[in-house]
Amino acid sequence: MTFESVRKKQEKQRADREKQDVIMELPGFLNQVLLLMDSGLILRDAFMKVALEYENVPGPERGFFRGKVLEMARASERTGEDVIALFYEFSCRTDVKELKKAGNFLYENRNLGTEIWERLSELSEGLWQERKRLCLERMRVAETRMSFPLAIMLISLIIMTSAPAVMQIT
Repeated sequence: MTFESVRKKQEKQRADREKQDVIMELPGFLNQVLLLMDSGLILRDAFMKVALEYENVPGPERGFFRGKVLEMARASERTGEDVIALFYEFSCRTDVKELKKAGNFLYENRNLGTEIWERLSELSEGLWQERKRLCLERMRVAETRMSFPLAIMLISLIIMTSAPAVMQIT
């Protein structure tokens, strides 16, 4: 294996981990935004409040998605640029279709007010279903991986229990 192929493999693994993190964190993020909007905040303020709460999460536990959302909130505070526009730009650069859908939806509907709540709720529900499907898929893969060691253990137990009987017969 060459150095180039190892580097490409590591980059692919990193990209896959980042994609998994986005898929797992996005539904929770949108639900938090929805709850804050339901309590009376506008979309931008709810987004900023959730994003700035990620400062309280320790760095290693923050993950890729939360870190990027926090960076967007800080950049928005520094430059005065719309945080929803930054989120949209981030979603366009990624390879995650769910994030692209959410970013596009938020960007196009950021000025709708109360109408956005119901539609965002439907989007969030769809993302939760996708997360559930992904978790079930990962669970099935883990079950498959565990079946081989269990089979080896079963064979060894059969041999250990039948060996004394076979030795007594001879």
